[in-house]
Parts: sequence; C-alpha cells; structure tokens
Amino acid sequence: MGRVRIVIDGYNLIRRIPALLCREHESLEAGREALLDRLFLYKAGKQVEITVVFDGPGRRGFFARGGIRVQFATPADTAVVEMACAGTTVVSSDIEVQNGARRRGAKVMSAEEFWQQVTASIQARRYRGPQKGPRPMFHGTWDKAYIDDEEEERPAKKRRRGRKR
Repeated sequence: MGRVRIVIDGYNLIRRIPALLCREHESLEAGREALLDRLFLYKAGKQVEITVVFDGPGRRGFFARGGIRVQFATPADTAVVEMACAGTTVVSSDIEVQNGARRRGAKVMSAEEFWQQVTASIQARRYRGPQKGPRPMFHGTWDKAYIDDEEEERPAKKRRRGRKR
C-alpha cells in the first residue's frame, strides 16, 4: 500500500475545533502550532503525506517540519482545490472547497470527521504498551509531550506534600 496524501484547509480546521480555536485566540501562530503539534503525533508511524495550507502571502512558499508540509497561499481555498486529485483526501468543511475537490477526483472529509480520526489515533498511541522497532524521530519544537484537549481547558492542580515531623 502506498502513501496516503492528505491536503488540509488549515484555518478551516482550526476554526472548527474548539481546542484549536481557543489557542488561535492567543495568536494565529499559536493556533497553527497547536494544529501542527497534533498532526505530527497523528502522522508518526503512518505512511501518510500531509500538506496544510494556510491563507497568507504566496511568495513565502512552503516549509516542512516533521514531515508535514506547510504552505501559505492567497487564497488558501483555491490552492487546496488545485492540489486535489485522485488518491488525495481533502480536509475542509467549506462546501465550495469540498465540491471543487470532488470535481478533481479527490476524497473529501469534513474537518470534524478528520479531527475525530486524529484524536482517536493519538489516544490509541498513548495507551499502547512499549513499541518494537525504531521510535519516530521528533523535530524542533514538536518535541513536546502531548496534552489532550480536556487537559488544556482546566488548570493543573497543585500537589501538597505532608510535613515530616
């Protein structure tokens, strides 16, 4: 089986998922980083090629981190549709993007449906026993421990230690 190719409408996905939207309220970069952190964990150990397209000046092109390609384009919706082809899955809840991708032969998945797969995959990896074989390599700032969405929303409790007498 070959590589699966996924093209994601970045801001569409961020703005449909409450935990990511909460991070985006801090800054656009924080929202993008939160999305990319989770996609990196989702991608680990899978034969999948992920491209995330964000609205931004097209002259900046793209960069890849942790095997995930990030591209800035104006407008991002058009770029996502242009990347769609047979064998590609396009992730967006935008009806125009979905219709354009279908016309080009791509499979379409809503942002919410894809996010369920991402979180389920990450949860399954978290609770597995020790893995055999090489561990996935972590890159850059993505070398962070995963904090699930529920833990982000509530403050951490302080532990109290008893006094020794």
